[in-house]
Amino acid sequence: MKIKPTIQTYTIGQIENNTYVLTDPESQKAVIIDPAAGIETVVADLHTQKLALAAIWITHAHFDHIAGVSSLLSTFGNNIPVYLHPDDLPLWNAGGGAGDFGFVFDPKAQPSASFFDGQHISFGAQTIEVRHTPGHSPGHVILYCQTMKTAFCGDLIFYHSVGRTDLPYSDSHTLIQSIHQQIFTLPDDTALLCGHGPATSVGEERRNNPFLR
Repeated sequence: MKIKPTIQTYTIGQIENNTYVLTDPESQKAVIIDPAAGIETVVADLHTQKLALAAIWITHAHFDHIAGVSSLLSTFGNNIPVYLHPDDLPLWNAGGGAGDFGFVFDPKAQPSASFFDGQHISFGAQTIEVRHTPGHSPGHVILYCQTMKTAFCGDLIFYHSVGRTDLPYSDSHTLIQSIHQQIFTLPDDTALLCGHGPATSVGEERRNNPFLR
């Protein structure tokens, strides 16, 4: 029987981002999702656990979700693939939207692989489905694993809330549409691991999210 990957959550950075480490125990490989500032804690744990970094997956290109990319590449090698949906590349190249908050941010790295809607990525014995979910940003994606009953949601949806749409590149109608088409079509017992704040579930948000009634 294949062992399912494990998920570790690190709440790091100035905006308390949730950075996720998905680990395949059989291969001792890991994927890091949305590496934020303060990634050094994650790096130390990967070394302690003797894990090899296989890839970096970015749900969207806002600065707080990509701040740790360059450090990871410096530590583990520039050959590590960094996945991003191409529609968010302009946001990445514009400093991840940091200018909207009054400061300058240089990612010091570039994405090297592309996500696309409906893509299936193998990780260990599991398959991760990429779902394009624009609204918070044009190239926002969620990453869904059916066998683990889990979706990594970035900033699309939160516990009883939704992602911001008052920023450049964002659109409220599109975000709500993405949630209904790509989140609420998942089983109610699917865990939603958000970019900030506590985890929730599809059923919880379908019944109780005040922004989605």
